[in-house]
Amino acid sequence: MDLKNQIELELYFADHFDTILFPVLADIYFNQEDYRRARKVCNIGLGYHENDAAGRFVLAKIEKAEGNLKDAEKELKHVLKYSPDNIDAAIMYCEIQTVLGRSPSRLLTSWKKVLALDPSNQIAREFIAKVESPKVENKKNKTTSKKASKRSTPKKVTKKVDENTDSLNVSVRLATFTLVNVLKNQALFYQALEVLDLLEQKGEDPDMIRLERDSVKALIKTSEKENEKS
Repeated sequence: MDLKNQIELELYFADHFDTILFPVLADIYFNQEDYRRARKVCNIGLGYHENDAAGRFVLAKIEKAEGNLKDAEKELKHVLKYSPDNIDAAIMYCEIQTVLGRSPSRLLTSWKKVLALDPSNQIAREFIAKVESPKVENKKNKTTSKKASKRSTPKKVTKKVDENTDSLNVSVRLATFTLVNVLKNQALFYQALEVLDLLEQKGEDPDMIRLERDSVKALIKTSEKENEKS
């Protein structure tokens, strides 16, 4: 059978609903943006092969294309359970988790999985570095503070806000308002401003960008005052 021949696949599938080739036909429909047929084929095929990773991945792509991100996330989790080396599913899982605003710890775990599968993945490297570097810096600051408290003559120490101001270099397609909130929660204020610049380039809501930018700048000022008092 020619797996690239849609008619042959359709005729074969019509007589063999239990075939393990259903993801091939479903993917053809998906690439044609015929999501209704793609979903129908997946549902039938998964009825016989519930844990078929390829079929689940096509279904995840359909859910994502139709904006059902939580359902897509659920399907991708299933895919990675039965096909843990699926790099495309791992990357898509991270992207969807980012848009859904999952916790930084969950995102960190997911991006580490991507990096383990693809050590050359630059986005994974940068995300992990930006999330973990503040933790290392905080440990250093705590150690320094403990040593300073033991000295007989106290000295006022002023720390800079968001000392790690290196460019985040996030992919434009990953730039979302949700990512801005994730960075704000991690006190990566300058990186959040960088993502807002990317959103501006993408032509996102200017009023929302302005409000978020003002919010981030206000957080920077507040943090600077708190650090001056410490």
